[in-house]
Amino acid sequence: MGHIQKEWLVYFYEADEYPYPEWLQFLKKGFKHCGALNFDPEKNLWIHLEYTHAGIKHSLVNPEQLETMLFYLKDYKVLRCPEKEQWQLFRIKDMTCVSFIMRLIGFYKWYILTPYQLYCALIKAGYKSFNEKSKDPNVKN
Repeated sequence: MGHIQKEWLVYFYEADEYPYPEWLQFLKKGFKHCGALNFDPEKNLWIHLEYTHAGIKHSLVNPEQLETMLFYLKDYKVLRCPEKEQWQLFRIKDMTCVSFIMRLIGFYKWYILTPYQLYCALIKAGYKSFNEKSKDPNVKN
């Protein structure tokens, strides 16, 4: 029936062509939105998910399209995020791109509201960058 997802690539970026409202100017530059990518080996396609003001966007991305996306994201942050199960009875926040990604990867902290706060919390929790090479000579990059 398919594979069990193990890991998401979570990206943080800022769309140059998108006119962000005045009240979002407090968000850190380069961290105004986040989304996620996951690979389906059976179909040889990437799954792209993001939560926007227009709703949840789901698309299938072939390897060539992914290369274009990653080229665009090279100037932004992309983290490898293994899926975890962090069960919560009550979540007090509205749905945003940040809360959507936290639910997707099973990571939840009630005080995280912005993409930059999520990025910092994931780094602090030990999540690794997709773009950085490992310093361990035994690990293939």
